[in-house]
Amino acid sequence: MQFVYLLSGAVDIEVDDALQQLRPGNMAVLLPGRREHFHFHARQESEHSWCQLDFDTIGPGFNSRFTGVSPQLPINTEIEQMMELGLAVTGASHIDNRIALVKLGEALLHYYLSLDALPANERPSPMPRAVRQACKYIASAYQHPLTLELIAQQAHCSVNHLINQFKQSLKVTPIRYLWQTRLVRAESLLKHTDIPISAIAEQCGFASQFHFSRLFKASHQVSPRQYRVHCRSQ
Repeated sequence: MQFVYLLSGAVDIEVDDALQQLRPGNMAVLLPGRREHFHFHARQESEHSWCQLDFDTIGPGFNSRFTGVSPQLPINTEIEQMMELGLAVTGASHIDNRIALVKLGEALLHYYLSLDALPANERPSPMPRAVRQACKYIASAYQHPLTLELIAQQAHCSVNHLINQFKQSLKVTPIRYLWQTRLVRAESLLKHTDIPISAIAEQCGFASQFHFSRLFKASHQVSPRQYRVHCRSQ
């Protein structure tokens, strides 16, 4: 079974004589035991990634379990991160990575099926490449001081273009997305660790504990300390 993720360009995938065009920002699922041909468009430079799940044996009726599953879906940042993690684990030659790769592949499959189960109007729209690159950069560097100009530079576009793309795709500005990323990480640290609140603020990229507390309370209606106490009481 393969998951093929198109980052840019265009590709037609022929599966047992049935043709589908994979669009940028989408992922296609390809079932085992079928004849496949990939036709990359000559006039567009294409960039893609893929994940392959290998099976020792395939039981009868395996493919029929996926009858009705969408052949391709728009991909969000979570799936892109799983794909990148899989590539990183594949290259980790100093460990036996087979079990980790199987579990990652299973997680990717379950996530794909969960997205497919959503009504079409609730699924994420394919994100422009600039937005994907900006989100990827924010996820890896949110704990550092970041400016809108620096994020746009990493996304290889202008500030105005990035703002417009974020508003269209995610309904927030890049800076608001950055604060949301930091708050989600801080929420996890408050819930699962005993790290002092001042240290959490610093680790998550907030300018000060006061700034962190103000944004956290605006988002959660309680202070970080109250949130931690509430989580511990559950």
